[in-house]
Amino acid sequence: MKIAPDINVTSLVDVTMVLLIVFIISAPFMRSGVRVDLPKAEARESQPQRAIIIAVDRNGQLFLNQEKVTMENLAAKITQLRDRAPNLPILIEGDAAVAYGQVIKIMDAVRRAGSENVGLVLEPEVKP
Repeated sequence: MKIAPDINVTSLVDVTMVLLIVFIISAPFMRSGVRVDLPKAEARESQPQRAIIIAVDRNGQLFLNQEKVTMENLAAKITQLRDRAPNLPILIEGDAAVAYGQVIKIMDAVRRAGSENVGLVLEPEVKP
């Protein structure tokens, strides 16, 4: 009588479950993309899961979905993205140190590209 070898996978399942739990807990805190110190606001709307993201960093550099763009070609790039996904909203992540006029210019470029569904991304204000 031949005995079939048996592999004990209990420890493998345990380690996998621990890793899965760690990733589930840490995923909301991980934010990929351009590093932007967002302004804080007490009132905050919920943000859509999928959106076109325009980020402006502290130095005034523009990023469209993490790809560096210039102000001159921003409207054209947005138009290309809107042709592929016309219902996606556009969210602007402006660093708190960026001038207000820079954000308005970006919003104007977005509207020139034919999109009216534009929002600003804010950090929630923590009350002591």
